[in-house]
Amino acid sequence: MSGLILKDFLTARRALRSYFTIPIFYFVLTVMGMFDLTFVTVFMTLLVMLLPMGAFSYDEQAKWDRYAMSLPLGRRGVVGARYLFALLLALFAGAFGTAVCAVLSVTGKGDLLESLLTILATLAVCIWMVAILLPLCYKLGPERARIYMFVLVFAPIILMFLAVRLGIHIDLSFLDGLSDGALMAGFALFPLSGLLALGVSYFVSCAIVERKEF
Repeated sequence: MSGLILKDFLTARRALRSYFTIPIFYFVLTVMGMFDLTFVTVFMTLLVMLLPMGAFSYDEQAKWDRYAMSLPLGRRGVVGARYLFALLLALFAGAFGTAVCAVLSVTGKGDLLESLLTILATLAVCIWMVAILLPLCYKLGPERARIYMFVLVFAPIILMFLAVRLGIHIDLSFLDGLSDGALMAGFALFPLSGLLALGVSYFVSCAIVERKEF
């Protein structure tokens, strides 16, 4: 299985170079006070969503699935390797975001607690999106599933815009009365819920792959 995960990282190495270069550039600008934490959350979302989908595209072009599904590892093992690849990306993105939060806090460019809560919420959104997209990739193929990716990205933005236009306001003032520890514990449940969703997604993908002809 480790070989399959390494294969995904090797096929994504060009994209990884870009994802490393761009965030470092914006990180420097953020420390200089020209940007805020937004670039980190955007980077995390793109990294965790696009690279697994790119791996599907490469596999489809190389007709890799026909060979992979015949490996002794079995279909479930092949699916598991792809999920572990996505999970490792999520862990890396979370670690990168946490490191940026620490640097911004030390340099006085941001509040540590607020930044960490933002990272936790963003990481949860990323994992949930991956949990939805991976079964779609196995069922529909990466190109058709890409349409749903755009829906997942833009639907919340459209809903927030409509809420503002309709005057709908969510009162979050109760959060001010919570301690820092309670806030961290509460927000930590978001990524945990994403991991639970990812586990369910894995079994759904396995069921799809078991019935699929390659």
